[in-house]
Amino acid sequence: MSSFNSYTYELDLSVWRELFLSKGSPMRFRKGEIFVRHGKRLRYCGFVLSGTFKYTIADSNGNIHVVGFVFSDDLLGDFMSIIRQSPAKTNIVAATDAEVMVCDISVVRTMLDNKPDLRNKMTENLFCQAYELFLEQHVKSSKDRYVALLKRCPDILQNISLKEMASYLNITPTHLSRIRRELTFTFSKK
Repeated sequence: MSSFNSYTYELDLSVWRELFLSKGSPMRFRKGEIFVRHGKRLRYCGFVLSGTFKYTIADSNGNIHVVGFVFSDDLLGDFMSIIRQSPAKTNIVAATDAEVMVCDISVVRTMLDNKPDLRNKMTENLFCQAYELFLEQHVKSSKDRYVALLKRCPDILQNISLKEMASYLNITPTHLSRIRRELTFTFSKK
């Protein structure tokens, strides 16, 4: 599922994997367990060996929204929290049972401080990913965003629920069901 978080496209994740394998320790998370809570400082970062995590945040009415995912073979953490040494902006929750190699946050900060080109590339890529997602919310219909996500990550629905997908797309589960029915009907007519 490495095609989900586009900021990693140009990064050599094997460097990160090796860092976490050599300096980290394994942790298991059960579905629903918290990696970090919104407003709390990140103590460690991770490299996901198996499983899925979701990034969530509550709105002013207490409704939980899914704003991101991390799948196997990807980095787990809150980049802004790492760089700015500030509290996490979201909850990071295990969406499935997962196994993660974790390192103390200081190890990751040291890596980023010692490799300014890597830090700059990650910052640039994260900005570009966020900007693209922001623009998509304004120029693409919910159906178009759903289809584009399925093209980019065809196996995504094997890893997350339809409710989580609807939340990520910022639509209701009922609306997502209508889109899926419409697409199925369209494809079955061809």
